[in-house]
Amino acid sequence: MQKKSVQQWLKFVGKDRLQSFQDNFAKTYGVSMIFLDMNGYPLTVGSQNSLFCFMIENEHADRCQENFQSDRETMQERKPFVHVCPFGIACLYIPVFFNNCAIAFATVGGIAFENNSIPGNLKDRFHINSYSADKMKEIMTLLDSMLRLLDMNASIDNNDVLKKESPFSKRMRDDHISKRESDIVRLICKGYSNKEIARRLFISPATVKTHISNILSKLDLKGRMQIVARYYDESIMTDIIDEENKEQS
Repeated sequence: MQKKSVQQWLKFVGKDRLQSFQDNFAKTYGVSMIFLDMNGYPLTVGSQNSLFCFMIENEHADRCQENFQSDRETMQERKPFVHVCPFGIACLYIPVFFNNCAIAFATVGGIAFENNSIPGNLKDRFHINSYSADKMKEIMTLLDSMLRLLDMNASIDNNDVLKKESPFSKRMRDDHISKRESDIVRLICKGYSNKEIARRLFISPATVKTHISNILSKLDLKGRMQIVARYYDESIMTDIIDEENKEQS
């Protein structure tokens, strides 16, 4: 039941819009961010993933997993909270409600409280921002308020959308490609580089690279040319012609 609610929420919000919001929020506050379901499975691609956390998780996987299990138990209380790991990194957890039930969590990390024990050279090396307790609370309260705006009963009928979808869109849906991933596939088919895709979608080149890796892994493909071979069709060419006409007018 909870899994169904999560999928309904993602349809209601729009996974591409959720990813864009997450990317922009993470960039604005200098944090890493991701949405997780109540079991800890990712619903989005992580934004500005913390290199420090990545290094720590590689070296202390068991300890990090124990910390997360403890956090997951606290999640059941269905209210925002802050957890500071033994290495000094703070993580903010903000619940996502839909149909008045907590179905997921926004997780914000890669930051530390002021006067933390992390050496300055490590903070500089891994771009760890330090915030006051008031600033942490401000970030958490703002995000909690924004997510609660999406807590409503919603009935979603995609029949009209499905009737109008192009062959390209149908192939995206059949391959379980998200809207954000399909945006990237479309731009790859138009010959854009990762840097150009990042600029057009207002995300970082690293995030583009992560999306492409996920697409390749999902479809068992070996490179971007195989993506082009799989998805390029007349709808892509129509888009290119339309864009050229707009630029000339």
